[in-house]
Parts: sequence; structure tokens; C-alpha cells
Amino acid sequence: MIQSLLEKFFHAISTPAYADALSNAISGNVTDVVNSQDIPSLVNALVQLSIPVGVLSAIGLFAYAGYNMITSQGDPEKLQEAREVVTNAVIGFALIALSVAILLLIKNTLNIPGINP
Repeated sequence: MIQSLLEKFFHAISTPAYADALSNAISGNVTDVVNSQDIPSLVNALVQLSIPVGVLSAIGLFAYAGYNMITSQGDPEKLQEAREVVTNAVIGFALIALSVAILLLIKNTLNIPGINP
């Protein structure tokens, strides 16, 4: 279970993320969330949407923190702010990954059909 989650995570990272493909994937996932008719399809759509959005957000926050570090010119306050942004980005992404892992654990423990994150 955790191995399959890690495989999905590393597959998502290793695939090239072109802007058009990423926007099509996210917009398709948003459409799936809006058009879902039952609880299992809604959960599947939300999980499929949360992973790319989480990765994209983490990358954006890392870029922002890097920019803050470069432009800080040795100012300790700006460096501390950049470190906090990196810490928060890592914690946020870890929470998203853990929520998917918990969902998989609940699905496998209770044998809930129809949920395929």
C-alpha cells in the first residue's frame, strides 16, 4: 500500500510537467469534482486533484522561498522568512501525502469498493 503510494508519488515527480498537460490534467480533475454524482466518485476526483495541486503549490513555494533567499542580501529576517516558507511547504505537502495514505489505509482496511486514489 505505501509502496504503491510512493510509486505514484515518484511517477508524478519524474514525468515531465508541461504547462499545457498540467493545466489539462488539473482542469479535467476539477471537471470530475464538479460532475461527480456519488460519494466514491467525489472522493476519487478530490484525491486525483489534490496531488497535482499539492505538488504545484510546493514547487511554487520553493521558488518563492529561493527568490526571497537570493534577494535577502544577508538580511536575517528575510532569510528566516524564506526558511519558514520552505518548512511550511514541506509540512503542507507531507499532509497531502499523508491524507492520501490514510485514505488508502481506510479503503483497504474497510474494503470500500469504488475508491481508487
